[in-house]
Amino acid sequence: MSKDAPKAPDYEAAAERQAQSSREVTEQQTWANRPDQTTPWGQTTWENQMEWDPSTEQNINRWSQTTTLDPDAQAALDSQLRLTRDRSQLAEGMTGRMPTEYGNAMDWNGIRAGGGDVDPRLTDSSAKYRKDAEDAIYNQWSARALPEQERATDDMRTQLYNMGLSEGDPAYMREMEKLRNSQGDQQRMAQYQATIGSGAEAQRMYGMDAGANAQNFGQEMTASNYETQQRQQQIAEQMQQRGFTLNEINAILHGQQVGMPAMPTFNTAQRAEGNQALTAAQMTGQSELDRFNAQQQAMQGMMSGIGSIGGAFMPG
Repeated sequence: MSKDAPKAPDYEAAAERQAQSSREVTEQQTWANRPDQTTPWGQTTWENQMEWDPSTEQNINRWSQTTTLDPDAQAALDSQLRLTRDRSQLAEGMTGRMPTEYGNAMDWNGIRAGGGDVDPRLTDSSAKYRKDAEDAIYNQWSARALPEQERATDDMRTQLYNMGLSEGDPAYMREMEKLRNSQGDQQRMAQYQATIGSGAEAQRMYGMDAGANAQNFGQEMTASNYETQQRQQQIAEQMQQRGFTLNEINAILHGQQVGMPAMPTFNTAQRAEGNQALTAAQMTGQSELDRFNAQQQAMQGMMSGIGSIGGAFMPG
């Protein structure tokens, strides 16, 4: 039975073996994930060659991928590339116009003015309308009635003279006063009717003014909006002229983009674990150490038992 502790495993060598195993597994997985593909649009193929890798100081596979399109697909791609090139060259040639369009500030003084303010207020002329209407109604009555009243007064005076009465006689004065009172009542009634009628006429006239004012306001507002709209259209047109070349260039460059046919996907090989040499070495070393410790404990137990037996036979 050895009294020396077991020699530690060579962990460095185990680690190198594990690293080598991992590289081999990676290489195998890489090979598995490099299939050649053939589709209606073309082929994708892989090639490799051995090259020296200074980081690992080993020869490794250097891969290259080649995509070969079907002749029809290649012709379509070539056509798209030519169109893209031609559009780019055309757009590049148009950029010379941009300094002319953007180089000068926009001439706001050359733009027509917008619509001005519109006054919606209506002057209140109802008092004047009322006075004019009242005078017109009363004058219409008086133009006819006052001459009649004058004739009636003359007729009454003649009638009283024929009856032998003269001015100053009580009977004469009574009859003349009665006539004047009747004629005054007629005048007051005519004035009252003129006052009543003038209100309705004034309202009618004011309504006509309001309607005419609304019509004028609408016409002025329409004209103001038209001027404002013309100004906005003029501004928009000048801004469009300033950016016309840039918009054309953007339209040319944002045409149909070149599309590369896509190859179908496939299930790639998953990574497999390499040889776990380092873990195995650690487990082996630990097992040897555990067995050594168990042997040492057994040896100590046996020596302790022998010492106890020897002590029992010694004389007291």
